[in-house]
Amino acid sequence: MMRFHEDMYIAPSIKNADKVKRGLRLGRGSLRVYVMVLNHDSKKLEFFHNGMLKQRVLRKRDMDIVGLAGNSKECIWLTELMLDDAYNQTGSYDVYGYLSSGMAGRNISGIKE
Repeated sequence: MMRFHEDMYIAPSIKNADKVKRGLRLGRGSLRVYVMVLNHDSKKLEFFHNGMLKQRVLRKRDMDIVGLAGNSKECIWLTELMLDDAYNQTGSYDVYGYLSSGMAGRNISGIKE
C-alpha cells in the first residue's frame, strides 16, 4: 500500500505534486519522477525511479513516500536537507526516526500540500 507523507519533501522540478501523486496511485509512470521511500524493514531511506513501482514486489510492499524529485541528483540534495532537518530538530542524524515521527516536512518548491 502506498502512502504519501503529510509534509513531503518536494524538489523544485516537480511542478504539480498532486498530479504526480495521482499518477503514482493509478500506476502511471512518468519519465522524470523519482520517489523517496521509508523502508520500514531496514529502517532506511531509499530512492528510485517511479518505474520501479510497477514491479509486483514493490507494489505489494507497504511504503511511505516522503519525497518527490526529478532526478537522482535532486534525491541526494533532498536527502541532505532531510539530514539537516533531522539534526536540527533532534540532535541526531536518524532520518528514519525523524520522518516516521511526523516532525518532518519542508516544501522546497513552494507547493502547498
